[in-house]
Amino acid sequence: MTKYESSYSVSIILPILNEINSLKKTIKILNKINIKKEYLIIFSKLLTNSKVKKEIINLKKRYKNILIKPQQRPFVGGAIDLGIKLAKKKYIVIMASDLETNPYELKNMLKVSKKNPKCIISADRWISKKGFYNYGIIKFLANFFFQKLIRIFFQQEILDFTFAYRLYPKKALKGYKIKELRHGFALEILLSPIRKGYKVITLPAKWKKRVEGRSSITIHSYFSYLKVLYRNI
Repeated sequence: MTKYESSYSVSIILPILNEINSLKKTIKILNKINIKKEYLIIFSKLLTNSKVKKEIINLKKRYKNILIKPQQRPFVGGAIDLGIKLAKKKYIVIMASDLETNPYELKNMLKVSKKNPKCIISADRWISKKGFYNYGIIKFLANFFFQKLIRIFFQQEILDFTFAYRLYPKKALKGYKIKELRHGFALEILLSPIRKGYKVITLPAKWKKRVEGRSSITIHSYFSYLKVLYRNI
């Protein structure tokens, strides 16, 4: 192990509403990865129920490397924005706590990141076999055409601009304040570092519909991607 690899560390941002069992499983899987890490669990003061809040506090008592904070700005982008500000490690991992992002895939993302320390490592469902499981045909087609639209404007060899499962050098996001707090934040925090000169390496990933809780995606979420696109054209 090189000196650089021994000092490699990650802040893993895990926004949560009430998917506590999925969160526990996610952390259990990630704990098996031998890397210096901290977990930033960001919950909603309004939407996270009291039972789940108690469970999160118990997790913090069990694991010393967990920090829990109520989000200050609304929606998932608000939770991610706070997590970025709180991150203390050299790299930032953004993923879901509901198992729609596969925790097992992070090990390979870390491996690639160590070899390419200045790059963003982005999970990509479109380059994976069976990347979408139980996604829904209308949602799938909408996603397909939107990805094509984004590529026309930005000429990037990226197929999955809207999947917020990524590993960033902390410097790529340092000082950035997310503007679009709904799901469009995923596109926003990819375009901003690209414009700073950061390269993106994509790796195949699989999406699987959550078994706990409900999706927070609404028609407003889809419009939020368009808002980000409009701001960046």
